[in-house]
Amino acid sequence: MERSESIGELLLSRLPQPANLAAYQEEVKSLFEKNEKTLRQHKWTVRRIWIFVIAVSIPCLWVAGAHFNTPQGNWFLSTVYFWVLFGAIEIAKYEHNQARVELLKELKQIQLQVLEVQASLTKSGAPPSDNR
Repeated sequence: MERSESIGELLLSRLPQPANLAAYQEEVKSLFEKNEKTLRQHKWTVRRIWIFVIAVSIPCLWVAGAHFNTPQGNWFLSTVYFWVLFGAIEIAKYEHNQARVELLKELKQIQLQVLEVQASLTKSGAPPSDNR
């Protein structure tokens, strides 16, 4: 039981304090910028992948249609399935990362608002309540 208390204390000690609010705001701002840059890069990567998928799929579909009842036609058709699946997985990864970044943004904004309220209460002389 002592171990879980020490982990809980460790997690609570890592929470930002109202005293260093400005530094934490800068840290959060740089985190947002880094995440946005990563998302833009991933978005362009997904677009390039889909251009490649389309460029490969069109000839493969043409060959698969020309040789429909042969093993070569089936092979080309399975190649198209593979590339479309690969592209769909990349889109799903991008959407997942985008949702993660949006959720992180909302959480950090709420956390900053709470810290600002705590800082204003501390400046006004009201005793901070420790209701964790």
